[in-house]
Amino acid sequence: MKKLSLFLLTFILFSCSNNEEENNTPNVSIPEVTTMSIYFIGLSSAGSGGNFISDGGSRITQGGLVWNTSPNPTTALTTKTINNYGEGTAVVGNDFTNTMTGLSANTIYYVRAYATNSIGTAYGNEISFTTNSIQLPSLSTISVEDTTNSTALAVGNISSDGGGSISVRGVVWSTSDNPTIALPTKTIDGSGLGTFNSNLTGLSENTTYYVRAYATNSAGTSYGNTRIFRKQPSYPSGTVFCNGWTQIVDVINPSTGKTWMDRNLGASRRGIEPPGMTDSQAYGDLYQWGRRADGHQCRNSTTTTTLSSTDQPSHGSFIINPDINITNFDWRSSPNNNLWQSVNGINNPCPNGYRIPTASELDSEIMRWGPGSSTQPNSFTSPLNWTRGGSRATTGAVVGTFGFYWSSTLIGSGSFYTSPSILFFQSNRVKSIQDDDRGRGLSVRCIKN
Repeated sequence: MKKLSLFLLTFILFSCSNNEEENNTPNVSIPEVTTMSIYFIGLSSAGSGGNFISDGGSRITQGGLVWNTSPNPTTALTTKTINNYGEGTAVVGNDFTNTMTGLSANTIYYVRAYATNSIGTAYGNEISFTTNSIQLPSLSTISVEDTTNSTALAVGNISSDGGGSISVRGVVWSTSDNPTIALPTKTIDGSGLGTFNSNLTGLSENTTYYVRAYATNSAGTSYGNTRIFRKQPSYPSGTVFCNGWTQIVDVINPSTGKTWMDRNLGASRRGIEPPGMTDSQAYGDLYQWGRRADGHQCRNSTTTTTLSSTDQPSHGSFIINPDINITNFDWRSSPNNNLWQSVNGINNPCPNGYRIPTASELDSEIMRWGPGSSTQPNSFTSPLNWTRGGSRATTGAVVGTFGFYWSSTLIGSGSFYTSPSILFFQSNRVKSIQDDDRGRGLSVRCIKN
């Protein structure tokens, strides 16, 4: 009986001791955390974070962000960041930031910060955001350069893919402004960023084209700046251009029905008013009769006093008379009367399909000029706008007073030329067919065959 009483007393004392210890243990709960604002948004990533307000009485071992395209994401998802905190790491009161990756463009996401301790996981307030959308590419059309008779080389550069990969790139062209990829006249030149080359094919000579680089991504197709490109006419092989090739713009004299180039060979434009007949940009080059366009026709070409023994000198120098008293001077040591005859004539400097006019064709033109005046010479106001390109006999050209134009017609040891514009103060406005030395440098106006 005594032993039983002692056992009961001991049990009661032990129970009281345990109850007192249990009542003195603090309550433990899940942590408390808040979600920070989104601090950056991209196409496939975004940044946010959180702040640990309380650990709930038990050390926070893990935290981070969790996100989804549906509200209330949890850590059961794989779309989360994980920040592990070791023993003794103080995290309460501290902020953390994480980057969410692998996002889809132009998509709404829901994100929450989370914190985990021994009791469980708590979530912060939910924030939603929309990722950026893919933009159109940014690019430029750098250049377009002439190559062969029917081709050209264009260069484009894609500086930005707009956030989406470039699936196709190239160049599109047309004879009308603002060409698009709906046209068949385009190239496909790979993919990706950077500079690329495009070969334009099937071009027509003496034709103006509008050229634009293009690039396509998932957002669509964008275009570079437009380059206006004029396809070079076909000139004889070996032609040397003094100031770039002469564009072919046809003009028809309604009286004769003949088609001419509207400007002198080598001129950058037809004569305009003002300055009219003394428009230096309409003067063009000065050819020795029968010579090809080898460079001698350039107004600043070098000179030589050595006559040529062949139809095509091996140089581009202007051959001047070594004896200023000689008559019927020729640049060739022995004259060749077959030069410049017809569209396929030897040394024809005109573009393909054009030739040097005959004396009768020039005469037909001047016979149909209207009456002139002291301020408006009739040669310039004719359909062909003849200008005072001058002439050359030695080292330099004399310009601004007369206009001399070669014909292909020969008379004796010289060749015919016409003087379509003369000194403006001559009251009779002299215009006639005369002859001149083949070694003189005169203007050339081409006629269509």
